[in-house]
Amino acid sequence: MLAVGPSGAGKTILATAFLAEGVSCGEPGVIAAFEKSPNQLLNNKLHAMVSAGQVGVIDTRSLDLSIDETLHDLIQMIDHMHAKRVVIDSLSGFELALAPQFSEDFRGSLYRMVAQLTSKGVTILMTSELEDRYTDLRFSPFGSAFLADAILVQRYVEMAGQFRRVLSVVKVRGSDHSKDIRLFDISDKGIEIGEYLAGYDGIMTGHPKVNP
Repeated sequence: MLAVGPSGAGKTILATAFLAEGVSCGEPGVIAAFEKSPNQLLNNKLHAMVSAGQVGVIDTRSLDLSIDETLHDLIQMIDHMHAKRVVIDSLSGFELALAPQFSEDFRGSLYRMVAQLTSKGVTILMTSELEDRYTDLRFSPFGSAFLADAILVQRYVEMAGQFRRVLSVVKVRGSDHSKDIRLFDISDKGIEIGEYLAGYDGIMTGHPKVNP
């Protein structure tokens, strides 16, 4: 699964919810942090799961990594944790952490890494930061949308003088998924899904208008 959206839209919170759901089902997880240090990454819920040994964290912020080094660390942690869920947070940070010779073919390298991880029977959630360009509908800055069986987009819109968050499921391979664009908010409980914006037009422009 690929979750995309601008900074602060809630991608890491979504990833935490994904890991927490796995833990509740007896599926340990692993998160590879490419943008934040472990201390910055660990919200209360994620910190509790890490402390309990239910989620493993890989700190990969050192520069000049290779894809092979990253994959080795991930597989080692997956085997150690018997993990079933893996989070890569984020693809943007992952590319920056790679040595130049590896970032040149980032798309191909990412494809090979995802193929090896999925062959181990894990489900992967990747996050990717996208600038909110309302006239340019994109789902990945790396052309990596083809890798995903599911894509979820988080965006900001302006409503009644406030920035509000919305989300929509763009793709679920082999599924007649919901096409709704819904408001969502982030509280102490995590992500709370709100109403379906049926009464508005132009939501993806960033300036929705009430239907006449």
